[in-house]
Amino acid sequence: MGLKKAQVTKAVDALVAKGSILAKEFGKTKIFLPPQTGRPVLSKEEYEASKQKASELQEQCQKEAAELKQLEAELSQLRSVLSEAEIARQTEELKKKLAADEKKLAMLESNAVLITAEERAAAEKALAKTLEAWRKRRSMFKNIWGAISENMDGKQADLFEEIGVETDEAAGADMAEAERLLPSNKRSRR
Repeated sequence: MGLKKAQVTKAVDALVAKGSILAKEFGKTKIFLPPQTGRPVLSKEEYEASKQKASELQEQCQKEAAELKQLEAELSQLRSVLSEAEIARQTEELKKKLAADEKKLAMLESNAVLITAEERAAAEKALAKTLEAWRKRRSMFKNIWGAISENMDGKQADLFEEIGVETDEAAGADMAEAERLLPSNKRSRR
C-alpha cells in the first residue's frame, strides 16, 4: 500500500481519541478493539443458541471440506486417465510393434539365415582385432601407470577421477564378457 508507520500510528491514535476503537496496552504491545458499548447483551439462551449454531456450521464446514477433498481426488484421478484418442493412438503403436515382433519371431522360428557366413566371419574378425587393440592398450597403460604411481599417496580411484582417467569398470566395459562373443577357437589368451 505504501503507508508509513508514522501515518498509520497517527490515524489509529485519531480513531482512539474519537472513540471509534479502544486501545489496551500490555507492556510495549497495544491491542486495538472495537468498543463494546451499545451492543446488545445476549441472554444465556441466546448465547447457547449462537454457540449451537456455530457448532453446527463448523460440522457442516468439515463435512463440505471432506467432500471437497474427495471430489478433488476424483478429479485428479480422472485427469490422469487417458482420453479415447490417446488410447487409440497407443493401441495402434502397440499393434504395429506386435506385428513387427511377430514377423521377427516367424523368421527366427523358420531357422532363416539372418546373416551370411562371410558377414559373421567379418564381424568376428573385427571384434577380435578390436579386443586385441584393447588388450594391448590396457597393458601399456598399466605398465606406465605402475611406474608413475609407484611412490604416490592416496587412493588410485580418487586420483583417476581427479585427472580424468576412465577405467574399464567406470565405463561399464568388461573384456571377458566381450571375449565370450567370439567363438572359442578364435578367443585369444590374455
